[in-house]
Amino acid sequence: MGSQIGNLFPAMVLMALISFLVFHQSFLVAGEETGKALIAKTCNQTEYPEECISALGSDGGSLSANLTGLGRIAVEQSASKLNHTLSYVDSLVKNETDYLTWGFLAFCRDLYNTSVNQIQEGLQAFDQLKYDKTYQSVDAVNKAVIDCNKQGLGLLTQVNTALFRLTKDAMMIVDLLY
Repeated sequence: MGSQIGNLFPAMVLMALISFLVFHQSFLVAGEETGKALIAKTCNQTEYPEECISALGSDGGSLSANLTGLGRIAVEQSASKLNHTLSYVDSLVKNETDYLTWGFLAFCRDLYNTSVNQIQEGLQAFDQLKYDKTYQSVDAVNKAVIDCNKQGLGLLTQVNTALFRLTKDAMMIVDLLY
């Protein structure tokens, strides 16, 4: 009996060592998928990778986030950009003197105002792991930008482009989650 245990002991040690190395290796690989490497890998799968990297890199939480965390951050940034765009458009509406331009701006403001509720619902859906609903809510914001752009307001080109690209990339990141 003693010799059988003696023969098994080196095999058990070897198996334990192999298990440890495999676990440790997988931990290292998973550990590499955070921070700038994960941001770059994720953003390179989007339509506007440089802007995505810049946006996610500007959020301190993204450096320690996994893919799900990056998805949440991308949607949060889309919501923030939407709120800034809405404020900007609202200030233009309040100061516009040309009736036709005022009407186009008011239309865009209404689109963005509706979109605020939609993206908030998308964040709630995200927290419930309903990524398809989150995707739909961000897509609705993206479509609002497209509809606003159809008004031909050059003074909104820069903010609309930024919002469009951010929401497009957020949609692509969320799409990776399901």
